[in-house]
Amino acid sequence: MRTLLDRDIYKQFTEPRLVKAKSLVWIATANIKGTGLLYQGRFVSFVDLMAALVNRGVSFRIIHSELPSKPFRDRYEELDTKGLLSSGVEFLQCIRMHAKIFIVDGQSALVGSPNLTGAGIGAKAANRRNFEIAFLLESEPEIRPFMRYFDFVWMGGHCPNCGRRDFCPAPPA
Repeated sequence: MRTLLDRDIYKQFTEPRLVKAKSLVWIATANIKGTGLLYQGRFVSFVDLMAALVNRGVSFRIIHSELPSKPFRDRYEELDTKGLLSSGVEFLQCIRMHAKIFIVDGQSALVGSPNLTGAGIGAKAANRRNFEIAFLLESEPEIRPFMRYFDFVWMGGHCPNCGRRDFCPAPPA
């Protein structure tokens, strides 16, 4: 396990791992915004990155508490005109989700404070980034509990006793 601070999150996780995913990306986050990332030598939105990776066979599961930002939603709708993007991307809105977990290919995980935002994991300038801390996990025994937790939430494990079901926009169970 390595501790990553601020810009190191982008340099040691987002750039070398997240943008190079080969099979799966699971993300738990409170917020989703129009994150910009460097991909193949140019800056693209996170939605554009998802489209490129889905086109290569990567599947996404994203659990989020807040509705994604309007720029994110607009770009998603623009790229998903034929359903090709949504064929590889699944969303679950859980209003109680506040954990921040990024799992790539079951081989690496980032766990800590960053949301799926430019200020969290994106390529923002030093004076525009959040102060973030995260732990980079790169072994299966370290990653496994986070995959289990993500899957538990994804499958609605908390739903029967959540206490917020009346406010839930789309309960999984």
